[in-house]
Amino acid sequence: MMVRDERRFKMADKDGDLIATKEEFTAFLHPEEYDYMKDIVVQETMEDIDFKNVDGFIDLEEYIGDMYRHDGNADEPEWVKTEREQFVELNKIKKNRDGKMDKEETKDWILPSDYDHAEAEARHLVYESDQNKDGKLTKEEIVDKYDLFVGSQATDFGEALVRHDEF
Repeated sequence: MMVRDERRFKMADKDGDLIATKEEFTAFLHPEEYDYMKDIVVQETMEDIDFKNVDGFIDLEEYIGDMYRHDGNADEPEWVKTEREQFVELNKIKKNRDGKMDKEETKDWILPSDYDHAEAEARHLVYESDQNKDGKLTKEEIVDKYDLFVGSQATDFGEALVRHDEF
């Protein structure tokens, strides 16, 4: 874990001074949000999932094994079957159709170019906090789920909450 964190910190430390600015620290915590950090996200994902044969590729069993551990006597849940089918379908549209994902294919999978992280985080905050499901957040709803908001980059880790008159 230390090697991994050190590697990520060095990548986030743009000026190499070993002192993290607010942006560099945020890049360390949320590397998927920064273009210059995306390679580290791919590398860490590959390291996490390519565990069976450590060949630099993610095959179907490694892909499924990252999400689900078969206990031997139970039938595979439906969602696992769906994931298997999706992996196979993804492989059919790839150029090389070799049944495994390389670094570029993994990047396309975990960091799709049409995905807006800020919008997804905002939707997540509203979904988790909007207790009456009216699509609007009240002060009480935000306070009730303060831990989500102070842990979110969308609120600048809670800083945005104290800068508004509404509160």
